[in-house]
Amino acid sequence: MNETRETAKKKKRKFKKIITLILLITLLIFFSTIFYINIIPIFYTVLLLILCLFLTFGIALLNFSKKRILRLAGYLISVLFIAIIIFIEIYLFNTLGFLFNVTDGDYTLKTYNVLVLKDRNTNELADLDNKKIGINETVTDNSLEKVQKKLNKKIDVQYKGCDDSQALVKAIISEEVSAIILESSEMNLLKEQDKDKYESLDCIYQIEIKNDITDLKAAVNINKEPFSIYISGIDTYGKINSSSRSDVNMVVTVNPKEEKILITWLPRDYYISINNSSYKDKLTHAGIYGVDSSIYAVENLLDLDINYYVKVNFTSIIEIVDLLGGITIYNEEEFTSVDGVYFEKGNINLNGYETLHYVRERKNLSGGDLSRGANQIKVLKTLINKAMSPSIIKTYNKLLNSLNGAFVTNMNHTTMLGFIRKEIQSPRNWQIDSTMLQGTNSYEYTYTYKNHALYVMVPNEDSIIEAKNKINELKN
Repeated sequence: MNETRETAKKKKRKFKKIITLILLITLLIFFSTIFYINIIPIFYTVLLLILCLFLTFGIALLNFSKKRILRLAGYLISVLFIAIIIFIEIYLFNTLGFLFNVTDGDYTLKTYNVLVLKDRNTNELADLDNKKIGINETVTDNSLEKVQKKLNKKIDVQYKGCDDSQALVKAIISEEVSAIILESSEMNLLKEQDKDKYESLDCIYQIEIKNDITDLKAAVNINKEPFSIYISGIDTYGKINSSSRSDVNMVVTVNPKEEKILITWLPRDYYISINNSSYKDKLTHAGIYGVDSSIYAVENLLDLDINYYVKVNFTSIIEIVDLLGGITIYNEEEFTSVDGVYFEKGNINLNGYETLHYVRERKNLSGGDLSRGANQIKVLKTLINKAMSPSIIKTYNKLLNSLNGAFVTNMNHTTMLGFIRKEIQSPRNWQIDSTMLQGTNSYEYTYTYKNHALYVMVPNEDSIIEAKNKINELKN
């Protein structure tokens, strides 16, 4: 009998030690994470640490109490305390993991396709040995050189330079070359402009090239100095780092001291200089050559230094809006989207599906692309305000999961965490303003498609001057 009691006592002592040890280990991991992330101001972190130590000491006293009722209370509080800490840790680890994932924007991916005519007897790369391949010689980075080096290791070929994708297709149809190399974005453009020629081609080989994004303006202390972020919105299901046309182009300029944000919207078809060429092109086409080409084009247009960029996959907007519980905006004009979604005039509540159709529509709007731009700004403002609301905590984890893979940025996670820490320490009352560049419709020849006039928007110089003045006023 005595042995049984002694055994029971040993088990109780062991259990007390184990549950107290688990509590201490959980706290150690918790505060290690907090100090590593450094998201909470040090005063509050120390205060929280002292509080948790006092609470742990009190729980330990209960756990080792001689009274059974106090021990049970200690065990119950221990389990509850451990559960709360683990719950908070999940949020912290999710935040950290998310920031590490999205700050992978220091490179861009390009997928090059080796294309042949479908009615020729060419089925694999080896069939092009000792043949001639057409390439686009206007590519400004060294990605085509990398493609040629990779191909030269597999086959012995000669290369013929052409001005654009249209000239390349002409060269292969006239049999000047046996194959051509087109980047995936150029293929998408060809598909839109000449579907028959696009369908006459067959891809027999693909090469993915990774290029570093360089020469962006220096990073700044975003809690003290004004800074600008270029937002590139792409409508694609591919890799977010891939080069692609930019359907949405905005510059967000932030003055953290004045607590002001200015959103400058640029039309996707703005007819401007790209790649330091005498030829002008649509702004959206600059994205074909990489996000850095878009950034340089915007910098030159607005005489502006862009410090960071964010590349967004706008198809993820459905899940984001739904997780935020929908949005409410004021709609300026009644319209039905080309996909049949009706939007009445006045205050309207939108779910994710409706929001996506709202920001994409332009054909059935009186102002065309300019009206679409105004709607995109409206939605972005609403999303910023909702994302900064305390109610976001309810869907925080799901929101981070939905954003994974939806965008990339060159802003490092330390900078982001510093900004979040500042918001926690002293929440700012941000004032959000916006401006839009204007223009007139036209059809012009472009840098990317030199032999066929495309729809463009010729810039209104007064609107550019107004945008420059607003940006400088906000920064200064």
